[in-house]
Order: sequence, then structure tokens, then C-alpha cells
Amino acid sequence: MAGFRLIDLAKPLQSILPEIELPYENIPFDDKLIYTFVSALVYILCQFPLASISKEHIDVKDPIFFLRNVFASETKTLMEFGLFPLISSSLILQLMAGLRLIDINFKIKSDRQLFQTLTKFLAIVQYIILANIFIFAGYYGSNLSPGQILNLNIQLIGSGIFTTLLCEIVDKGYGFVSGIMTINTVVIATTLVSDALAFNQIAISDSDDTITEAQGAIINLIQSLRASHRTLMGNIVSVFSRDYLPNLSSVLLCILVGVAVAYLHNIRIELPIRSTRARGMNNMYPVRLLNIGCLSILFSYVILFFIHIIAFVFIQLIAKNDPSHIICKIIGHYEVVNNYLYVPTFPLSLLTPPRSIQSMIFKQPLTIIVFPLFLATTGVWFASKWQAISGSSAKDIANDFKEQGITLTGRREQNIAKELEKTIPTASTTGAAVLALTTAVGEFLGLKGQAAGMVVGVCGAFAILEFVTLEYQQSGGQSMLAQVLGGAASAFQ
Repeated sequence: MAGFRLIDLAKPLQSILPEIELPYENIPFDDKLIYTFVSALVYILCQFPLASISKEHIDVKDPIFFLRNVFASETKTLMEFGLFPLISSSLILQLMAGLRLIDINFKIKSDRQLFQTLTKFLAIVQYIILANIFIFAGYYGSNLSPGQILNLNIQLIGSGIFTTLLCEIVDKGYGFVSGIMTINTVVIATTLVSDALAFNQIAISDSDDTITEAQGAIINLIQSLRASHRTLMGNIVSVFSRDYLPNLSSVLLCILVGVAVAYLHNIRIELPIRSTRARGMNNMYPVRLLNIGCLSILFSYVILFFIHIIAFVFIQLIAKNDPSHIICKIIGHYEVVNNYLYVPTFPLSLLTPPRSIQSMIFKQPLTIIVFPLFLATTGVWFASKWQAISGSSAKDIANDFKEQGITLTGRREQNIAKELEKTIPTASTTGAAVLALTTAVGEFLGLKGQAAGMVVGVCGAFAILEFVTLEYQQSGGQSMLAQVLGGAASAFQ
């Protein structure tokens, strides 16, 4: 087996797995814009409820409720596992390649194709494994018939393959940036809007006199002023504190987290640079605090997802969530909350954000230390490795400076890498630590995964905006859409 490489396992799969063809010609700016946002819209519209779910009472509830917002997943729909398999396989394989744990040369086209095929295959394998874990754990009902199990597998795995191809459309050059980033950002944004302004009425009582409330917190605030099932003061308190539907406090906190991340995104250190080829050509080179974006948070939540899925297998599949079982005594068990959440007990609860401040203080006091420490440790480690292997290290930037005839003002050309080494790694790790603490504070206030979702969404939105702006400038401003919008704006003036 001399000369065998891990990516060689993907060679037989290239002719089997479905693939999106590369575009035969350059895609115009407007077409890329359409491909990008239509792909995200299609993903949102595909969140259909699953068929073949048992209509009887289901005892097994959602064990990953606080992870769904980060990975654009929706419980008991075709998008049950969202983008998690795609994000995890992509991040882990790229990290392994950068750390030389996988022998690959990205300068060779065939190696790049094998790497993409391997990433896609591992994502599909994860969809298969996750689907069957949830099916046999009883998440969709107990005593399912073989036909129901087959039907659920077809839906969950088929939607996973469809999601993979949907992201690949954008990745192959038909759209902007990354398909995963685009879809995740748009889904997080629509979730926030839905939590605030959704009109649909949700039944909150099983009695004969069914009581409904609006899903959107702001709409619920308006309706509560004339609701009769509580007093006026009780309705107002419920608007800000209800736990079974989005409340106004969580919406406002999400907005505050988004504003904080936007502020952090604009923090930078500017290094003076000059041209070595022409006199008087001086400028500033910005080093951002969040120069690796939200990848550190995504990596931390990928690890959390794996930890909780493995725990779910042991607790639910093996121990049947029996508190007296030896496994449950070691890693904890699940308690049903609000009839739809599976909340773990100690010690697994240490890696689960609390549902509220009161729950954190009285039931999960150690979580105040363990959870942010976990996010910060994994995030900082990832940031230190990623900036070194992603082409944005001090050495890589120093080489770019040399090729472009640029040097730091007041520094010798031979010392550029050493000077940059003092700034770039520190900015990467500090940014990862600050994002981890921002996320942890938001989760401690009872956002149940929405804080991490806002961090990912805001960072993704800035990345998309920057890339679209750059693409628009490179296209020479040739956009029919921009002309139409510009003409419409001038008509209103």
C-alpha cells in the first residue's frame, strides 16, 4: 500500500456521487446574485414536515435544540440536520489537510476534485448515520414499521443529498462566496424576522377552549393587549418571558448580540505600509480582530454537536434514558421540558447552555465556568491553527508583500514576517476568545443557541457583503439590477 493516500478512497466515488458541472462561461453579476439568493430561498421553502412520523405521543424530545440555530436545521422537517454534516466534514477535512494529516496538493486539479468528492461523501455518510440514530432512538415514534423507517430514511438522506448539491451550485461559481455560508446566513436572518414578526397562531392549550398565541414576539405583544385568557399585566409579562415560543426579551437580546458582533467586526489594527518600487506610495494595511470570521464558533459548535449526539446514542439508544442505568449515572440523563425539549442533567449539562439565568444560577452553576471555557479553548486552538494554514499567516502575507513590492514603513524587508508575527496570530486568537465570550454571555441570558446563530449570521453577512461589493467593482458596475434600483431611487427623489 505504498503511496496510498486517504483522498484516494474517493476515486471510485467520483463516478457515483451526483455532481454539479462547472459553468462553461463566466456568470454575469446579476445571474450570480439570482443563483445565490434563490438557492437560499429554495432551502427555506424545502422545510416541509416529515411524513411517516408516528401520530401517537412521542416520549423522545429534541436533544439538540440549542444547536439548530447555528446549523440552519428545523426539527421534524426535511431539513432535520440542516447544514451540520456539510460544515463538519468541510471544516475537519480542511483542518486535517492544513495540519498535514492528509497528503494532498491543492495545486493539482485532480487532488482538489478528490478532496471535494471525499468531503461530499463524508457529509452524506453523516446524514445517513444521524437519520438512523434519530429513527431508532424513537425520536419519530416507537414501534415504527419497516415501511415507515424506509420512508424516513429516504426523506432525510434524500434531503441531505439535495442540500449538498444546492450548496455546490453556489460553490462551483454560479453564485457568490460559499453556498453553506449564504444559506446559513439567510436562514438565520429569516429566523430572527420570524421570531419577531410571524403572524401564524400556535395552540398553547390542549383544552376544549383552545388558546392560541402569535409566534412572532412583536405580534404577540400587540395581540396581548386585548387577550382575555390572562390579565393585562400577565399578558405583558408573558410577552417578555414565555418559554414555549419566541419572546420579546430573546428578540431584543439577539439584536444586541448582532450589534456587538458588528462592532467587533470593525475593530482593526492598521499597519503603515509603503511601496518599494515607487516613492511616496504610502497606505495602511488593516489587521482585523475577527480576521477568521465566525469559523472558531462554528468549530466549537461542531465539537458540541458530536459530543451531544454521542451522548444521545448512549443515553437514549443504550440506556433508554433510565436514570438508574449506569450510563445515565455517569454522563447524565434527559429531562422533558415544555413537552418538546430534552434537557440533559449533570454532567452533560455543563456543555449545554442554560434555558434562563435562574436555571443557570440554581441548577447549573458550574456551567458559568465550563461552557465559556470550552468555547474559548476550542475556538482559540482552532484560530491559532487556521490562521497558520489558510494562507493568512504572517509568513504568507509577508510573501505577498514581497511579490507586490510592499514593505512595512520603518521596517526592513527581511523583518516583515517577524513584525507581522507579533500582530496577526494575536488578533486571530484574541478575536476567537472575544467571540466565544460574547456567545457564552448571550447563551447565559437564555437564548438557547440563538446567540451563536447571531454571531455566525452577522459574520456571514459581512463576508457576503464584502465579496459581492468586490465582485461588483470587478465587473465594472455592469449590473442591470443596480441600474433598475438606481433608476427607481432617482424617481422617488
